[in-house]
Amino acid sequence: MDKFKISQLKDYFLKTNETNVSYKNLSKEDLLSLAILSVFDKKGKEIKGKNYSYERPDGVIDEKELNITQKEYEKAIKQIYKELKKETGNEISSLKMPSYADLQAMMANDKKIDLKELKIFASNGIVKKDGAEKPRPVLIPEKTGNNNLSDDEKVNFINNAMINHEDEIYRIQDMVEAAEKRGETLSFVALAQIKDLQSKIDEFTPDDNVAFNLQDGLDGKQFNENGQMITRINNHAGFYEKYKYDTPQDKEYSEMMRYKGNGYKAEYWRMETIQNSNGQSVKGKVQYILDENEKIYKIVLPPNAEKNQDIEDFNAYMLYNRVLKYDSELPEDE
Repeated sequence: MDKFKISQLKDYFLKTNETNVSYKNLSKEDLLSLAILSVFDKKGKEIKGKNYSYERPDGVIDEKELNITQKEYEKAIKQIYKELKKETGNEISSLKMPSYADLQAMMANDKKIDLKELKIFASNGIVKKDGAEKPRPVLIPEKTGNNNLSDDEKVNFINNAMINHEDEIYRIQDMVEAAEKRGETLSFVALAQIKDLQSKIDEFTPDDNVAFNLQDGLDGKQFNENGQMITRINNHAGFYEKYKYDTPQDKEYSEMMRYKGNGYKAEYWRMETIQNSNGQSVKGKVQYILDENEKIYKIVLPPNAEKNQDIEDFNAYMLYNRVLKYDSELPEDE
C-alpha cells in the first residue's frame, strides 16, 4: 500500500466533510480517526462537476475495504502516528491507537467501521458494542434520610467558619444590623441571579443513554454513543456524578451534578462565560455548592477568574446565615 501522507488525510476530509468545521478546527481524535478512514474508505458516490469528477468516500470502512494484513496495518499506523505527530506536536501521544485486532472487533459488531466508533476508541481505548449489548445505566440512589447535619457536624461547621472566615461573618453582621436600623432587608445581586439557576438544579434530569462502560481504578464510568462520559462513580469519595453536553461533538461537559451516596445533590458545576484576571471573556467551570436542602449556598469561580465582589458578598452572607441557623438548632449547654 502507498505510504501515508498528511495530504491524503486533507484530501479525504475535503471530500467527505458536510459540516462548517474547518480542517484547522478538527480535534486530535478527529484527525486520527479520519486518517485511518482515509487509508481504507475508498468507495462511495461519484461526484461530477463541469470540469471534474471524483469518487466521494461514503464515510465507513466495510468488509471488502478492510483488505489489509496485520503486518501492513501495523506499518500504516506507524506512518499515521509519525505524520500526525508532525502535524499536532505531542498531542497525538495521548490517544489510543487501534490495533489490527481492535479493527476486526469493530467490524464484527455491524460489518462496518465509522468515524464515531474510531473517535470513541481514540479517546477511551474501548471498542463500541452494538445496541444489543448496551449496559444498564448506573442510577442515582434513592434519597435516604433527611440529609441534615448532626449536632457534632453543626458544631464543627460553626468552628471552622469562625476560624477561617471570622472577618467576613462580622462584616455581614454589621451590614445586616445597619440595614435593620434603616428598616430595610439586606440583599445581594447574586441572590437574584441564582434564582433561575436553582430551578435548573431542582429540575436536573440525568442522561442515562449509555453505550459502554469503563473501569478506571476505583472509578466506574459510563459513556454515551458519542464517547462522552455521562456517569462517573467516584468510589473513593463516595460520590456519583452525572454529566450533560450541549452538542454531540463537545468534549467538555456543559453541566455536571454531583450526588452523595444517600442520593442527595451536593454540587452543581456549569460551563459559563467568565472574566479572567486580564479582563477577557473566557469559558470556565463554575462550581455551586449545595446545602442539606439542595440549595445553593456557595459559588466558586475557577482559579483564572477575575475577583467578583457580588459573589464574595453572597458567599459571606449565606455562610453568616448558616452559622446563625446551626447555632440556634444546637441544644443549650446545661
